[in-house]
Amino acid sequence: MTTPTHEADGAQPSAEGGTAHGTLRAALAALGWSAAVTAAVVALGYASYRWAATVNPLQPLPGSPWPYLATWGVLCLACCLLLRWSTGFKGVDGAAQAVGALAFAGIRISLAHRPDLALLWTYGALALAPAAVAAVFWRLRHRS
Repeated sequence: MTTPTHEADGAQPSAEGGTAHGTLRAALAALGWSAAVTAAVVALGYASYRWAATVNPLQPLPGSPWPYLATWGVLCLACCLLLRWSTGFKGVDGAAQAVGALAFAGIRISLAHRPDLALLWTYGALALAPAAVAAVFWRLRHRS
């Protein structure tokens, strides 16, 4: 008796040992996970902005919160995708909580102090650049 192969469904083995369908499925799952974490963080950030208008400790400055929420949403999504990619789309226990807590803290502080958006993007890019280098190094080192 022979074992079934992946040739029947047209899937080609990838360089990482899985099939093309399996890798695509894992990538889409990672994208969905990252989008869900980002949406939750942005929703909590907006809710805290609305809440802070009625109660202290951080009284937000007047103006639209959406440029700051969008900036932190993009940075959070990039961090989540980078983290999932570096682990081979498997994820790490507590990753959503860690990324979410950092992004939420950034949203709260940004909405309370309203730094220049160019400065916020610059600091975000400066933080993501070494993280991306570390993720590439980690992925190459732990490739099985």
